[in-house]
Amino acid sequence: MRLGYLSFFFIAVILFSLGCFYYYPFFSDDSLISLRYAQRFMEGKGLTWNDGHPVEGYSNLLWVLGVSALSKLGMDLILAARVLGVLCSLGILGSILYYFRNKSIQKEYVFLAVALLATTPCFTVWAIGGLEQPLYVLLLTLILIEVSKIINDNNFKSIYLLALWLGLLALTRPDGFLFTLLTSAFLLVTARKNKDQLIKIGLATAVIPSLFLLGQLAFRYSFYGELVPNTALVKVKVTIHHILRGGFYNFKAFFSTLLLSGLGLISLYHLLKNKSLFGCYLLLLTAAWAGYVTLVGGDIFPAFRHYYVVLILFVFSVIFGLSYFKKINFASKKISLGIVLLLIINGFIQSRIPDNERAVDERWEFRGMKLGETLKKTFPNQTLVAVTAAGCIPYSSELPIVDMLGLNDYYIPRHPPKNFGNGSLAHELGDANYVMNRNPDLIIFHIGGELNFNIGDQLKINKIFNSNYIKVKTKEKDQEYSLFFNKYGKNTGIKNTGNQLTIPGYFFQAESDTASLFANHKLIKTMNKGNSYTLSIDNLPSSNWKIADSEGKNVDFDADIQIKNGQLIIEITPKNNMFLESLVLEREY
Repeated sequence: MRLGYLSFFFIAVILFSLGCFYYYPFFSDDSLISLRYAQRFMEGKGLTWNDGHPVEGYSNLLWVLGVSALSKLGMDLILAARVLGVLCSLGILGSILYYFRNKSIQKEYVFLAVALLATTPCFTVWAIGGLEQPLYVLLLTLILIEVSKIINDNNFKSIYLLALWLGLLALTRPDGFLFTLLTSAFLLVTARKNKDQLIKIGLATAVIPSLFLLGQLAFRYSFYGELVPNTALVKVKVTIHHILRGGFYNFKAFFSTLLLSGLGLISLYHLLKNKSLFGCYLLLLTAAWAGYVTLVGGDIFPAFRHYYVVLILFVFSVIFGLSYFKKINFASKKISLGIVLLLIINGFIQSRIPDNERAVDERWEFRGMKLGETLKKTFPNQTLVAVTAAGCIPYSSELPIVDMLGLNDYYIPRHPPKNFGNGSLAHELGDANYVMNRNPDLIIFHIGGELNFNIGDQLKINKIFNSNYIKVKTKEKDQEYSLFFNKYGKNTGIKNTGNQLTIPGYFFQAESDTASLFANHKLIKTMNKGNSYTLSIDNLPSSNWKIADSEGKNVDFDADIQIKNGQLIIEITPKNNMFLESLVLEREY
């Protein structure tokens, strides 16, 4: 290969861009959780999810602040997250190539490792996916470069840059401080015989990064009243179930990235065999991170985002370790062509792996955002919505939210079920009685689906839910949703002034039910001629009621109103196909 580093950088950018284009417009629902915090932060409401008691339902402080800064420049938040992810990803490629450009290592080894990274779906998916992994791995890359300078080059000139990168990594994710502990311990052990270096290393790799962590802890305690973020309470419980799940996650990730991971592992073996100190450091980080991911149960998102850390460690293993292999003649056209063909085949195979295909198929977040926008236009701005998808609907609706899975709720993570740690990762929590006490106007599972998860099972047998909530089939253009409306909700329910009831049409149900349509900022019930639509209302005084008014289109119907077993039973039978917006009943005296 006669390519120079700059030329290859542009090739790597092209490969990276093709990958991003292939997986676009993937955007994770959890990314939208972070963006809701950024959204409210930019509105002057602090790093909060709702008004009231603040909770820390994000685990990526530096990322949220970075996205907020781009938004301050006038950029849309989703675009800001993508731009920041792409810039960080390009920073990873550029920093690796820039560092090795003047090293004695054969440049083809560097090019091969970078090409493998650039064609790995994990790298491209999370560049556009909206979460903090690109920033996290960029900072880790810079840390690896600085540690390499110390170990391989005996260069301490920029050691305080290492302190900065370690500190920022601790602010990017709570588990980022793990690399401070590992790096400081490793470097202190290697420099234990040199007192001057020992003091400098201790200050740069232990003291200064710890100040970053202490600063965040001070903020967390003063603002949220906690030392641990909600995310840890919801996701972290070390059990056999989670350990097995986490181990299988690492196993799948390794074999799904077999070319890079396999070559990285073999290269790491050769580094250790040749007593490379930097190889020992890479092994320490790889083992510690794989162990940590195993303990917490892996991850639920596409493209193995938690394996990204291992991939970058293997990139450095390949670069440093290939020199111990039998020398490869990259000048040979056959070998060069073979490597290019191998990269193409590798990229194709990885694109067909189910966990990577999910990033191509997963688009429900955009339907959820559309639903959120519709709710925002249709109902009052104080409408309380309970959700399980805590990203798309809350972000786009900007309505008050009850997060039924607890990530952004104070009460739920502090009252876990007895079997916590043995269910679906991050979807185990839920308390039906608590949710009913919050009295949400509207309950939405996923983006308008059936009851599911632990909280769904609880609601199925909850008396208040079964009495007060009605499943309403709704439709907007070609999108259909099943939403659970509270008959007695303050904002979307029946309005009772004592002598008058104003009943939204969507509460009426039939055996072969029709959908309620979102149109013109209203939710209107479609009713077919001859069908009977009924509604029961509890806790009304025993008296006669009559129909006083109705709103809708082509409204003409027969009505039967009775009191049975303490309930007001209303039955209406349309004389023609009609659209009912609301029905008004008055008490007769």
